[in-house]
Amino acid sequence: MGIRYEKDTILNWINEMGKFLRLIVDKYEAFEPLDQQVLDKDGYKHFFGKSREDFHNLSDTELNLFLSTLEPEQIRPLAQLYMYDGLQSQDKALLTTAKFLFNFHMQQSGSFAFEDFTLLDKIDKALSE
Repeated sequence: MGIRYEKDTILNWINEMGKFLRLIVDKYEAFEPLDQQVLDKDGYKHFFGKSREDFHNLSDTELNLFLSTLEPEQIRPLAQLYMYDGLQSQDKALLTTAKFLFNFHMQQSGSFAFEDFTLLDKIDKALSE
């Protein structure tokens, strides 16, 4: 998906990503197994143009290069997608990447949200298990 510089385009994209993340959270909180194809089809490919496997195989350098192609507003949803995917699959590498992305977003945007600190705490707890 390419971002167009039209009125409300980024806001609409963020709203759509939020709807998808709410679906993941509801499934995660209910302890239902989440089909990896759903994450790939509806999350990674739809919103970021790469398959789930492509994202998981990115090196740190490739991830930083990919981040430079994103709008600043897209980094936090990507971090959330990595986090929920990591929590669901209990993959510590995904959780570590999610933590990096949350911190990167806060650093790049110069802002923070209390919710982000709650999510970072959730990641830290999962990493320490």
